[in-house]
Amino acid sequence: MPRHPDTTIMPNTVLSGARHRLPSPVRPGQRMSRSELADAVNAALDRIYSRRDVTAQYVDSRWVGKLERGEHRWPSEARRKALRQVLGVVTDADLDLYSPRRSDGVVDAEDRVAEVQPGSWDETIHLLREQWHLLVQNDKMFGPEYALMGVTRQLTSIEDTLYGVPQALRPAVVRLAAQYAESAAWLHQSLDDHAAGHRRTQQALAWADEIADPTMTAWATYRSSQQWLAAGHPTQAVEQADGALLHDPKLPGPMRAALRVQHAHALAATGEYQSAMRLLDAAHGWAADRYPGKPEGEHGSYCTSGYIEVHRGACLRLAQRPQEAIEVIDQALPAIPRRHRQDFASALLIKATAHAAARQPDQAAAAAHHALPIAHRAGSRRILHQLAQLGATVSEHQQLPEVHAFLHDLQEIT
Repeated sequence: MPRHPDTTIMPNTVLSGARHRLPSPVRPGQRMSRSELADAVNAALDRIYSRRDVTAQYVDSRWVGKLERGEHRWPSEARRKALRQVLGVVTDADLDLYSPRRSDGVVDAEDRVAEVQPGSWDETIHLLREQWHLLVQNDKMFGPEYALMGVTRQLTSIEDTLYGVPQALRPAVVRLAAQYAESAAWLHQSLDDHAAGHRRTQQALAWADEIADPTMTAWATYRSSQQWLAAGHPTQAVEQADGALLHDPKLPGPMRAALRVQHAHALAATGEYQSAMRLLDAAHGWAADRYPGKPEGEHGSYCTSGYIEVHRGACLRLAQRPQEAIEVIDQALPAIPRRHRQDFASALLIKATAHAAARQPDQAAAAAHHALPIAHRAGSRRILHQLAQLGATVSEHQQLPEVHAFLHDLQEIT
């Protein structure tokens, strides 16, 4: 009888790769060893559970070896939390850790340790994390205005929770607060409310700084760079993108890709086109579609190869090479998942502006007309506002059927 796929032992190259990216703390120029990783995990356990006796959770190099060989895929929650902190990742999936299905009904001793007790603080934190994933999906399905209501309510609850949470668990709740605040910043940005988005970004940065969380600090700084660029301040956008990349070695692959895309876009806006192209080339090495199985909604999960190439098109347009931009975007569009409606509409908008720059108002209007109902269904006021700006640009060509049709529907929607 063939073995169940969950019982097949496969080396965990994702986890070993994460260890290899970290320098040895005592041997200059060398990679972190298994023994050094074990020591770092034990130190992290002491930090995270400073008011508990966690000596039973301590690990050694043999334990790390079992994980890297794939002999064990689901350590206790305490050990996973310490591993995530040491290796600088957000989720267990970023280390290719998962709970195998068991057919014998047996539960490992470590799994029993990880069980969340009903009514406990751990359960509250777990539910808030799960709710965040749900709200990310609400944004895709029902639009940012609907999702923002839920995010705002949950953020208020988290702020109230911070007053009573035990000190040992406070970092976990503060990180959730930063995560929700950054999501609120993005939703405000989608709704074209840049002032509110900036306030939420600063709030997220303050919370991330409180617990020295490299992932949330990098992601909120990335969001700040986007906001500066949208506001027409590319130099400040480059500075923020540089700041986000300071945390690069500690981040999961898709986030590293997204940070490079934003840095490239900001550099192109300042005229540094060649540097921008090199960054986009590098981003492909960490594109989300090179890391299958990541949870939808994790930071950077949208940054696929297609997304990167759309932004190459945006940079080419800024470099006044509109025809090349159009060709690149045409090739990239089929790779953008249709459920990522804002990304798809944004790609069509970039194509439309490239057509306008190439003095092709009919094709600009056709691409914008295609984007219009998608942006409307996605609830992105930001993209609708940009489409209205493009409408003003092509309005002098109303005698063209494509332009006339686009302007008519634009007026109906906006």
